[in-house]
Amino acid sequence: MYISFFTKYNNFVIQIKKEGDTLPANKNEYMYKYAKEKLKRIPLDVHKKKYDEIKAAADAVGEPVNGYIKTAIDMRMENDKLLSNPSSVYNPPLLENPATTTKQKKQYQPFTNEDATKIDLQKLLKNIPHQLEIANNFGMDVLASLMEKARQQQESYVQK
Repeated sequence: MYISFFTKYNNFVIQIKKEGDTLPANKNEYMYKYAKEKLKRIPLDVHKKKYDEIKAAADAVGEPVNGYIKTAIDMRMENDKLLSNPSSVYNPPLLENPATTTKQKKQYQPFTNEDATKIDLQKLLKNIPHQLEIANNFGMDVLASLMEKARQQQESYVQK
């Protein structure tokens, strides 16, 4: 038994021969025989300007034009397969519409003047965990009004 391999279209083709198989007299004859048995040519005519665009795109990613076209075909076929079978595409669950849900809304703590004095508005603009904590404790409406107040305060510092 012996192994022969060569590159064809940027893929390694490995063939394991059994005893008694003979190699053709030369490599060209072997490659011709392989191409005739295993490959199918697809003629493709494009305008020269379009070829230049394809070549430039292939060169940009470091691929030969033939390999670039084959990759584009594979990508299109995969895309078509996904489109023909929409259930294979991940569909995240839809968010519930608050108007139609029967769940009770979360009850937030009342936002008092004492709470307002404890909040550093400059920290609030830069610290996302702090924003999340306020939204969780007091609700998004309170957070939105505090963020607006912090932005106005920051603008007034910049103008001075």
